[in-house]
Amino acid sequence: MTKQITKSQLRNLITDCRSIINEHIEEHDLSIHGFAKMCSIHPNQLYLFLRDDRGLNLTTMQRIGEILNEKKEEV
Repeated sequence: MTKQITKSQLRNLITDCRSIINEHIEEHDLSIHGFAKMCSIHPNQLYLFLRDDRGLNLTTMQRIGEILNEKKEEV
């Protein structure tokens, strides 16, 4: 069964996602451009999201989550 996020987690979803992505990029010594390509999204889209200039749609966020979990399982 999939664990559901709570209402309070949903409130901080965007901020938390930015933090998780930034931490992953830093921990794995990746460039933003390289991570974006790994997730099959345009690098500018990720740059704008991380700078808080734009959002990402849920499908894109889910794809990023899948990539992050694949990398976690490999370690």
